[in-house]
Amino acid sequence: MTSTSSSRRRPSIHITLQRAARLHRLVAFLAGIPRPRADVLAHLRIGLRTFYRELDLLKKCGVKVKHKAKLYHLMSTSEEAEGRLPFPDPQLSFAEMAELSRCDCPAGRRLAELLASVVRSPEPPPKRRSGGRKKMGNTSGGA
Repeated sequence: MTSTSSSRRRPSIHITLQRAARLHRLVAFLAGIPRPRADVLAHLRIGLRTFYRELDLLKKCGVKVKHKAKLYHLMSTSEEAEGRLPFPDPQLSFAEMAELSRCDCPAGRRLAELLASVVRSPEPPPKRRSGGRKKMGNTSGGA
């Protein structure tokens, strides 16, 4: 059985536009030559904690970064790594999703499947109504 782009398991990661841009810059910077951590921090204008958080996220997404002799280097091409990076929610309308899902390409088919899963989702069962209302507080008439 062949694997298509729509059947690949992708981590569900919600990130901001700022973080997506930073991850993209990090991947591009590490794709060139091995870099010392200080150069990466200065280039991205980030702190040490953020640096390690981004490396952890890259690992979760399947992007391998090699750390050897105090140098960091991307183990794939930047294009391969970008294909694994999460992208922020584009906040599309149903009409925009429908338009994009008509594209005859792997991404269009994936969007079509996603749209169908939302549109054809069964309605939830009706909520059960409780028999009576609960009384709140002290109901004795005393002061």
